[in-house]
Amino acid sequence: MAGGGPLAAERATVPLPPLRGEGRKLRRSAENCGLAALSTSPSAVGAFLADARLATPDTAGAAGHVIAHTPWREGAYDVAFDARVDTSFQQRAKHHATTAATIEALHAAALARKSQTPRDKFPIGAEATSAIAVFFPSYAYAEAIQRALEQAGSVLRVALQPRLKDLAAQAAWVEESLVLADALFLVLGSSFAESIDLLGGRVSHAMVVGPALPEVNAVQRARLAELAGRGREEAFRRVYQVPGMTKVNQALGRLVRAPGQRARVILHCRRLLEPSYASLLAPDYQLGTNLLEDADLVRWLAAPSAR
Repeated sequence: MAGGGPLAAERATVPLPPLRGEGRKLRRSAENCGLAALSTSPSAVGAFLADARLATPDTAGAAGHVIAHTPWREGAYDVAFDARVDTSFQQRAKHHATTAATIEALHAAALARKSQTPRDKFPIGAEATSAIAVFFPSYAYAEAIQRALEQAGSVLRVALQPRLKDLAAQAAWVEESLVLADALFLVLGSSFAESIDLLGGRVSHAMVVGPALPEVNAVQRARLAELAGRGREEAFRRVYQVPGMTKVNQALGRLVRAPGQRARVILHCRRLLEPSYASLLAPDYQLGTNLLEDADLVRWLAAPSAR
């Protein structure tokens, strides 16, 4: 199992650091009117408060906050951590064939589930499909796996997320793709992965292809330099891991939006078994089955949901 179990949240009142200019105005607005900051990852709250200058880096972990619990989500996710592949930029091409084959196997499992489940057993109001959702960190990665499927002779119908800005058009594309496609290729961090509530109860199987770490560029290097005093690991966590894993949490949250909905999810990268990444997953996704070889995937897909 990955991670160390659900993260415990503590509430405390701490003195906030002095701010100037706009920061002081922001705090005054928060004190007078109340300020709500929403996060899908409780473990990232401290980093957010420090980045927003609402607490110092040393006190952010103890700053007061409230977590809204949703008991009906407990047991809604059956998660597998896929250690067979490394999806880092330098290594991912070596595993394209494995990623493509895993998508094929996941769709076959979703198709079998739909055919074996009586229609009245699906959540009320949900038109179940056999389509799966596959979340990628970038368009380029999604396109590379689409080509790998084609080169392998796959007949899987893939719908790659279009570059649409209009929410109505996005929703229409999702609705159409759930009916006409076998796999929806979505990009982590996009509105398709974070803002559209059409997958819950419709998609029973999904896959996240690695953490969506931000692009290495001048902005990120400047942020790393700014945090250098806190140590290399903490700087990397704040600049890359927290934003990347927040996108993963937001995408997975789209799959279960109401009581009775369930999802089987493959977290497809060995990095997601590392404590520094696994601890940033929301509690619902922190525990699961480790896939170390192909036979483990076959057994996990064939077994009844563990949840």
